[in-house]
Amino acid sequence: MFDDSARLRENLERPLPDLMAELALYDETTRGANETWQKIAEPLRQRICTEWKWCKVRQDARFENDYDLLVAVASVLTSRVLHLPLDVDLVLVATILVKRGLDSFCGCA
Repeated sequence: MFDDSARLRENLERPLPDLMAELALYDETTRGANETWQKIAEPLRQRICTEWKWCKVRQDARFENDYDLLVAVASVLTSRVLHLPLDVDLVLVATILVKRGLDSFCGCA
């Protein structure tokens, strides 16, 4: 679980374009945030959509507010080693996932 609730809340209040711009800073070889996102999207999809089974667990009432959802997603991403091609801040990535929408990311019906 995350002790830094202030940081999580601060991230949730930031606009998505700002979060994406910060993500792009983790990879100097890309030409923008979307290219950086594409590099990490598949391992994230595997962890969130397949292993955690987001499309099923999304019915849980605990995930009705973005803060609780962010805590859960960040916990899932850090619960065990996640092999990403870039060394990125997983709380930042979790925030981006929540703001972009997990249903869309995972293709939930």
